[in-house]
Amino acid sequence: MMEFLISPDFTFLLMCIGLYGLIYELVSPGAFLPGITGALCLLLGMFAINEMHVNYFGLLLMIIGISCMTAEAFFRTFGALGGLGAISFAIGGILFVNRGVSPWLIGSMTLISLGVLSFGLKRVLRTRKRSVSTGVEGLRNTQGEVIHWSRSKGEVLAAGAVWKARSSDDHVMKKGDKVKIIDINGLCLIIEPSHQTS
Repeated sequence: MMEFLISPDFTFLLMCIGLYGLIYELVSPGAFLPGITGALCLLLGMFAINEMHVNYFGLLLMIIGISCMTAEAFFRTFGALGGLGAISFAIGGILFVNRGVSPWLIGSMTLISLGVLSFGLKRVLRTRKRSVSTGVEGLRNTQGEVIHWSRSKGEVLAAGAVWKARSSDDHVMKKGDKVKIIDINGLCLIIEPSHQTS
């Protein structure tokens, strides 16, 4: 068991999985499973590293490579950062330990890293942005219709649901009036008369 744990291939794999887990936990906090899995894999990987002759320059190149591939998800570099990261990661994998990591494993993990970090992470970030725009915040600058109104507050039908609302400037409203949602305060819509005609 110990020989398997401190084998170059398995240690290389543990370090990669550990870094993936921590990166995904940082990007999507609250999932817990990626973070816990990543931390455990990194701890096991560090234990194995202490029992091996590791080239720390190779390990540094791997970390730089993973950082560049992760940055590709956040910045528009049209693949430049991802490609540079993949090259750095592959060279780091080759130099990682004196006994050497399998070239097939290095190649496979380089491609997986590029896919998971540069493209998979980008999709996760886009999904998060989309969820904000389709939630309560997505009501801003949309149209609604007054259901009930008294003085400066009442209820408005918007996005298929009835919301509490108040006027931005004590506008006089009546049932059936079209309104524009200009802001949101908690779950109360701030509205003004819409100039859109029926």
